[in-house]
Amino acid sequence: MEVHFIINPYAGNGQGIKRWRQFEQQLAIPYKSHLTKYEGHTLLLANELAGRATKENPVCLIAIGGDGTIHEVLNGAIHFKNVYLGAVSAGSGNDFARGYQAFKTSKQVEQFINTVNSSSHDCGVVKQGGTTKYFINNFGVGFDALVAGIANRSSLKRSLNKWKLGKLSYPYYVIHALFTYKPFKLTISCEGKIKQYQNVWFVTASNQPYFGGGMKLSPNSNTSDGQFELTVVSNLSKWKLLFLFGTVFLGKHTLLKEVEQFAAMEAKLIFDEPVMAHADGEIQKLATGQNKIQITVQKKAWNLAK
Repeated sequence: MEVHFIINPYAGNGQGIKRWRQFEQQLAIPYKSHLTKYEGHTLLLANELAGRATKENPVCLIAIGGDGTIHEVLNGAIHFKNVYLGAVSAGSGNDFARGYQAFKTSKQVEQFINTVNSSSHDCGVVKQGGTTKYFINNFGVGFDALVAGIANRSSLKRSLNKWKLGKLSYPYYVIHALFTYKPFKLTISCEGKIKQYQNVWFVTASNQPYFGGGMKLSPNSNTSDGQFELTVVSNLSKWKLLFLFGTVFLGKHTLLKEVEQFAAMEAKLIFDEPVMAHADGEIQKLATGQNKIQITVQKKAWNLAK
């Protein structure tokens, strides 16, 4: 088996390269390492390396970085067989490690190579404007995308990352964005039924429970059940939205009447105006003039190295 570490040295304000240095000193197995150099490089590396995999010589890709890094690895490797994906958490939110499993030590990586213990999981598929993207944790439209975008660009997040407190930036920027965001209208076409919503703050498709650095947005999500969960938050006052984000860490927000959550295998989201979106916390550039997003699930599409 070929083992490749794909390292985002900038993840977590430098935590990516620090974590790699720790692993590098302790590894006692053959491997190759690859430092990402620019935006999109991770996807290209994953695509090239996954393309080498055969039944006789499988490939294990281990991402060292945050949720955005493993998101890019998934999108690069998704179409190839005989590939295992793993992660070493070095970002600010690290929701992948909460919903799945990440390597904590080099010994755990070596144990995987010796035993090839793995599990198969779903991924979400998003089609919009002729493009297709995949998500491993969640895909969101609206307020959560705005907050993710602001947080990713913020100097506060970089400062908090130095103290391994980067996840605290998300609640801070919830308050920051609260007073400028304008809710939108949404129509959902799902399995033959049409649902319409007014004053929508956000709609999120989840493949696992965690979101935004430990928020339990979708408590009942299962990573290998062949469906995703849609969460729609609408007709909520600004102050009650703050209350919602206070309860979401415990998964109690689902008790609010303004929060609707349901499982689906496919759904089409239709908007009345341009929207902002994210996939696994990474801002997505939606095609100009396109106001429809189709979300489906690809069942057991990838193998987790653990």
